[in-house]
Amino acid sequence: MISNSSIEIPILDLKVGMYVSQLDRPWLDTPFPLQGVLMRTEKDIAALKKICQFVFVDIERSEPFVVQKHLPFAVFNQATSSANQNKSSNSEKLLQLDPLLQRVKTYDDFRTAEQEIPAATKAYDFTLALLDDITNNIERGIKFDIHAAHEVVDTLCESVIRNPDAALLLAQLKSTGKELYDSAVKTSVHMLAFGRHLGLPRRELSVLGLGGLLMDIGKQRLPKEIQTKRSMYLKPEERKLMKQHIAYSQEIVTQLCNVSDEVIKIVTQHHERENGNGYPLNLYANQIHPYGRMAAVVDSYEELIWGQSGMPGLRPFEAIKELKGNAQNGLNFALVEQFAHCISIFPVGCLVELNTGEVAIVLSQNRTQRFLPRIMVICDAKKKPYDNPATVDLKKFDLSPAGVPYKIINDLPQGAYGIDPKRFYL
Repeated sequence: MISNSSIEIPILDLKVGMYVSQLDRPWLDTPFPLQGVLMRTEKDIAALKKICQFVFVDIERSEPFVVQKHLPFAVFNQATSSANQNKSSNSEKLLQLDPLLQRVKTYDDFRTAEQEIPAATKAYDFTLALLDDITNNIERGIKFDIHAAHEVVDTLCESVIRNPDAALLLAQLKSTGKELYDSAVKTSVHMLAFGRHLGLPRRELSVLGLGGLLMDIGKQRLPKEIQTKRSMYLKPEERKLMKQHIAYSQEIVTQLCNVSDEVIKIVTQHHERENGNGYPLNLYANQIHPYGRMAAVVDSYEELIWGQSGMPGLRPFEAIKELKGNAQNGLNFALVEQFAHCISIFPVGCLVELNTGEVAIVLSQNRTQRFLPRIMVICDAKKKPYDNPATVDLKKFDLSPAGVPYKIINDLPQGAYGIDPKRFYL
C-alpha cells in the first residue's frame, strides 16, 4: 500500500537517507527481508538499482534535505505515476491479503515493553500452568476445560495488545525445559503478535492465540523421542509418525465444546501448502483458511529459528530469507512479507553484534524504523559480559564510548559466543 506521504522517483535519483516504502515489484523478489527500508549506505542503493526502475519514497520517514528537491517532481509526474502503477498491478496482486485479513484497527502501544513485562510474565506463567493441566488431562483421557483455555489466552492477548514486545521477549528467552510447552506458548505469542500487526479485530486475535496454543497438542501422543525433533532431522519412518500429530490434535480439539471452526482450521491446516504439497489433505490455495495460512508461516519460522541439541537454529535474517524461498513453494507471499515486517530483521530477544564489536540483546522495536530497535549492550568487544549492561535506543543515535553512533552490523544465532541472554534480563 502506497501512503499519502510517498513520492515516486526514478531509481537513479535514489539517495542515502531516503526511506523506500514501495517498489515496482514485490519485496519478495529483492534481497531486503522487510517491506520498507531506509537507504543507509550506497550498497543498499546499488542492490535496488540492479532490479528496480523506480521506487516510492516516504517523505515523512526520509531525511528532509534529500527529498526536498523531489517534491515538485512528484506533483509534475502525478499522471505518469498512475500509468506506472498499472505496470506493477500484477506484482501487487501477489501482496494482496485475503479479505478476512484486511486491517480494521491499528493498535498503539499503551505501555513500554519494560512496563508490560510484569503483566506479560503473569500471563505467560498462567499459560504454562494451563498446558500442564491439559497434558495431565490428555494422559488420563479426560477432556480439558476449554473455558479456562479461553480465559488464559485472553489474558495473554491483552498483554500483546498493550505491547507485543514484552511477550515476544519472554517467548524468546523463557524456558521451562519442556519443549512442547515452550513451543506452544511461543506459537501462541507469535500468532497474537501477527494478528495485531495485521490489525485484526480483538475477537480474532483470541482465536489466533488459542489456535496457536493447541495446534501441536497431538504431539503429546507421539513417541517421546520424536516429539520435539525438527522435521529436517526426521528419518522417513519418523516423518510418517510425525504427520499423525495433525489427526491426534484434531481428535483432541474437536471433542471439546465451544471450540470455533477457525481454531480447528488452524489445528488441521498449518502444514498445508498453497501449491498442494502440504498435508494431511494436500489442499490448494483458497482451500486453506487464511488463519491456516498464517499458522503455516509462523510454524515454518519457528521450525527454522529453534535448533535442537548440538544443532543451532538459523539466525533471524537467515530464517526470513528461507521463508522467502518457501513462499515460492507453498507459503502465502503476502503473509510471509507481513510476518517478516511484524517480527523485524532483528526480532525482540535476539542477539546482535554492534559496530563496536560488542554484543547486545534486542529489547523492543521501533515501529516505524525497525532497523533501529532499543537494545541492551551485554558484552564487550572481547565478548566478556558487562557487570552493568547499558540500554541504548538506536533511533536516538546514542554514542558508544569511542564516540561513534552505535549500529547493528549482524544478527547472531542463539547461544553465540556462549552467551545466555536470560542471565542479563530475566
